[in-house]
Amino acid sequence: MDNSLFKNHYLLREFYLNYILASSRKSDFDHCVIRLILSSLATPEEIINLTKKDLKEFRGFQTVRLYSRGKYRISPIDRKTFELILRLGENRSSGEPIFNLSKKEIDDIVLRYSPPFRKLSAMKLRDEVISIIQDGLFFEEYNEIMKKASKDPKRIFAAFEDSNPIYSGVWDFEDDEYLREFIEYYMAIIGEEDIQQIADRIHEPIERLKRIMIDQYWTEDND
Repeated sequence: MDNSLFKNHYLLREFYLNYILASSRKSDFDHCVIRLILSSLATPEEIINLTKKDLKEFRGFQTVRLYSRGKYRISPIDRKTFELILRLGENRSSGEPIFNLSKKEIDDIVLRYSPPFRKLSAMKLRDEVISIIQDGLFFEEYNEIMKKASKDPKRIFAAFEDSNPIYSGVWDFEDDEYLREFIEYYMAIIGEEDIQQIADRIHEPIERLKRIMIDQYWTEDND
């Protein structure tokens, strides 16, 4: 294991969050819960209260209305998460909660997909993604944006699009170069070098992983 990686808190944090997101692909339901936390900063109570009528699509972006302790807030949400929630709630009435879960069950979902060296609860996962967003913005700007989120969801969508990797698609491994870096971090941090085991864990085709790694080593050999 490359101990130097543990000194870079940003890279470690991003790896852990991406690991949880990718691992949770095993179950659409669990994956949706994880995505909802990462995309909208939803708390367990907000997830429990979510219904289809809380989802809204605007021109160019989507939002979710989140309820907690009698109050609500509006948050942007990435398209893939938005569509997955709609699919899971297809047979629910508009006012029926989509996720029939307790707070402990939500914590158990996050824990189930946490990496071996970083066990997280739902709220700890939320804190970690907030740190990622803050790193991409000025701290004061983040606080200002969050205070005005319900009144100006388009502004916070633009901010999340710039600072939250789930919005760009990189955490969904849409980019080969990013996936290659993730695999290298996986090998160094988790200590697993079996490509098949990694493919099974992150639910990516083994053929794609082999092609990406072969291309990388071929490039290095010919530099």
